[in-house]
Amino acid sequence: MSRWVVIGGTGYIGAAVCHRLVDSGQEVVSLSRAHSGVPECEGNPRYSHVSLELVPGQLPESLFQHGDRIVYAAGLADRRTCERRPELALWLNSECPLALLRCADAAGAESFTYLSSVKAVRPPSGVVADEGAGEPAVDAYGKSKWAGEQQLFGFSAQCRLNVIRPAAVYGEGIGQLRSRGRAGRLKGLLGVVGPLLPVVPASGRRSFVSLEDLVRAIVMVTEARDCHRKVFIAAEPRFYDLPGILAEYGVRVRASERLTRFLLWPFRTLGRRAMAGSLLELENSELYSAAHLRRALPWRAEQRYSRFLRGIQ
Repeated sequence: MSRWVVIGGTGYIGAAVCHRLVDSGQEVVSLSRAHSGVPECEGNPRYSHVSLELVPGQLPESLFQHGDRIVYAAGLADRRTCERRPELALWLNSECPLALLRCADAAGAESFTYLSSVKAVRPPSGVVADEGAGEPAVDAYGKSKWAGEQQLFGFSAQCRLNVIRPAAVYGEGIGQLRSRGRAGRLKGLLGVVGPLLPVVPASGRRSFVSLEDLVRAIVMVTEARDCHRKVFIAAEPRFYDLPGILAEYGVRVRASERLTRFLLWPFRTLGRRAMAGSLLELENSELYSAAHLRRALPWRAEQRYSRFLRGIQ
């Protein structure tokens, strides 16, 4: 049985991958800078955690073994930090995974799966985009993810190499209820002020994917022997905008594009600064299709963001 190595194994997505694998009886090694591993996995003889800082020039060459299945779920995802420290974003999202792929390939690893983001590419507005649609991102976060993909595919690895681009991920992480808690507080607030807001800014529609469905996609792609040097989008088939999300909370409102333009006008002069760029993106629809992943593997998005919102207490 192959050993799984999850880099970033104590993060939001990495911890969920470790938990699923350990539950299914797999041998799992978690790597992260945290001093301890996933609480739900610790104590299981098939799980171990290694505390490791991903520092340039200090990656141990003996990190991997022959036959390992490696998932790179680390990286820098906070977009403001990426804008402030683009060199760190480039290291963690691009150069570090390449260095680890080289180590893995030299050790005879079976596969290497890189967790990228749909933000690596700017999709055409209003078009349901597949893996080949759009232009490379220009912001620090997206550029670092795009560079990571290109550098990995530029290396002639013998092990299976694949990339997964998840849409916006939601769901409860292992050992934490923070996403549900925040959403629950928002629901309570909207219950009070919702009737006072007959009109809200219109927003573009967005794609989402549940943490549970994403983890299944990661495991399937990593195990698939006929998938090599492929890019897969993981996303639900339904799209959501701000009025649609509010409707799931029981708040019925009308969307106004004029109000959106009015509220965002002051931020247009700030150009590509991190906060301004994020706010201006609210106008655009970012729609993604997981058709390629569904055709290649028996994967379907079983969860829906709407059900998650309605289920929040």
